[in-house]
Amino acid sequence: MSTLAQLTKRRAKFEEFLSARGAQIMQPTNEWEVLRFKSSKGVSIVYRNSKDGLTWTGESADAWNAFTDNQHWRGAPATKRPKNVEGHVRALLARDGEGCFYCLKPTDGDNRTVEHLVARSHGGPNHLSNMVLAHRRCNSNAGHLSVMEKIRIREGATK
Repeated sequence: MSTLAQLTKRRAKFEEFLSARGAQIMQPTNEWEVLRFKSSKGVSIVYRNSKDGLTWTGESADAWNAFTDNQHWRGAPATKRPKNVEGHVRALLARDGEGCFYCLKPTDGDNRTVEHLVARSHGGPNHLSNMVLAHRRCNSNAGHLSVMEKIRIREGATK
């Protein structure tokens, strides 16, 4: 595992990683807590001990390992698919065409998903104004990024 110095040095980026994946950063409740966050599986805490070692509780170790190894980690609960997916897809095809929001290449059948620009886990509405079509992989890669970050991905595809 990592030391207190390593975590302290990369803390801001680690908090960004957690937030982007749906976790909620919380205020520590005592001087021994280095980091506290809430995810779909509850509250996780990183404690420092008297020798500046770290104790990882809940999902904190899994999240840190995913962060340091550039792996997938999800802090928000999986959202349920809307009941009217076919109706949304038809409306989005009519409004935007069949291109993927991110890579602009045509989507089709099983490789077509409905992407929420503001993630449902972050309070985004389940309304057509918040939806676009995306390839399954493109949608997954975008995860819980902010709208601006999602737009930057799209802009990269147009260059």
